[in-house]
Amino acid sequence: MKRYTILTLTILLALVCAHQTPSNSQTRPKRRATPTPAPVIDMRPEATRVADQIKNFSRFLYIYGKVQNSIEFAEEEAKRAQANPKVAAPNPALNKKNKDDIVASINGLRTGLATLVNSWQGNPRLQIQYLKISYAAEATASAEQLATAGRYRDAGNALITAVERLTDTLISMRLQ
Repeated sequence: MKRYTILTLTILLALVCAHQTPSNSQTRPKRRATPTPAPVIDMRPEATRVADQIKNFSRFLYIYGKVQNSIEFAEEEAKRAQANPKVAAPNPALNKKNKDDIVASINGLRTGLATLVNSWQGNPRLQIQYLKISYAAEATASAEQLATAGRYRDAGNALITAVERLTDTLISMRLQ
């Protein structure tokens, strides 16, 4: 009887152990740790400042084309007046004022953009945008030099390049 008891206990112990050991069909799938998503950087305040600069440049360029044409027309009329005394000469003081106003306005655009560039210079999360907006500032400085030299068409093209670079800056903010 002792023999049957030991044998019965051994079989029962084996069955209990076998029942408690999970089989492959009963194992729960292991959960893998999902990586924590990187925090999304909110660049809306900086993007708004770039958009404001684009608006300023666009408003100026709308008026710039008209003023540039009037300056060129006045210069052509002045040349005709020198060649033919019967042709009425345009007002040189008004033409000079228009030229000075254009240079001063471009200077204002350059100053506003330079302020924005300087505020981004030390910010590590805006380094890509800083480089892009720096290129826009360079184009604006070039436009100011060209307008000062009387090359108004080239200055207008440089301002358009500056707007394109500002737009590139805005797009780079959207992609990050």
